[in-house]
This record gives sequence, structure tokens and C-alpha cells, in this order.
Amino acid sequence: MKKTLPAILLLCAVAFAAPARAYDTDVRVGAPGVDVTGFDWRYEGYMPVEIVDSGRTGMTTSVKRNRRYVFKYVSKLTLRNSGAKAVKSIEWDHLFVEREGGKELKRYHLQAKQQVAAGSSQTVAKEVYVKPEESTRHIGEGVQKVRVTRVEFADGTVWRAEGNKE
Repeated sequence: MKKTLPAILLLCAVAFAAPARAYDTDVRVGAPGVDVTGFDWRYEGYMPVEIVDSGRTGMTTSVKRNRRYVFKYVSKLTLRNSGAKAVKSIEWDHLFVEREGGKELKRYHLQAKQQVAAGSSQTVAKEVYVKPEESTRHIGEGVQKVRVTRVEFADGTVWRAEGNKE
């Protein structure tokens, strides 16, 4: 009995640890030699944008300039370039999926043209603007994931994730 209890406790610990590791590796997917060591999605307020509406009726054309406000978010990736080539630009999907079942709620496809030298780490960021009438339910309810989809290296070579078209 004394030997059985520690064995059961060990099995319970392994059972809890295994899904956590699988979940972490599934949350951020990098490319060969380019690892995603962290990511963030942050609300940064709202900002005005100018909208140009043009209308044509018969012989006249009218142009109206309107000011609207959009919500500003920033998607950040912290990358570690463990490869031998410098990164010139990187593309990634910032996904929001359901907590139960993993159904995709929203996907943002982003690109940052920023050098990441071989052997270094750097944070790249991209601003995302969301119209007030768009639903943002996915941000509060979903689980975030990131997946690198394309890497362009300084020497001109390109890596694409499987199933990615260009």
C-alpha cells in the first residue's frame, strides 16, 4: 500500500502535465529555425480614420469625407532566430478559438517586415483596426493561438507552412 500511493500520485501528476505541454506547443507554432517564444494581443484605444464616400448620380459626382473611429489592437510576437540566416519579414495568423472544441472564431493574417538577425531574439508587432460595428466577442471568449505561415529570409529564400498558398 505504501508503494502504491506514490505511484498513483506520480501517474496523476503525469496525467495533468501531459495535456498542459501539448496545449502549450499547440498555442504557438513557429518555423524551422524561427521559434515563437511569446505573443500578445493588446487593446490600445481607438483612433480616427478618414472615410471617403463617393456617389455618382446622373452628371454629378459627389465626394464626402467623413471621420470615423476604429478600435486599435496590437498583435506582438517574440521570435528567436536560432537559424543561420537573418529573417527579412514574417507572416503569421493570430487566431481566436473556442475554449471547448477549438472551433475557430476569428483569424487575423498579419505581416511584419522587420529584420531578425541570426542568433538573436526580437519582438515584432502589427496594428489591427476593428470597426465598431464588428463583433469582438472572440477576444473575450476565445483562446489565442499564433501560427507562423511564411518567413522570408535576407538571402531571398522563403519558407511557407504546409497548406499555405501564395
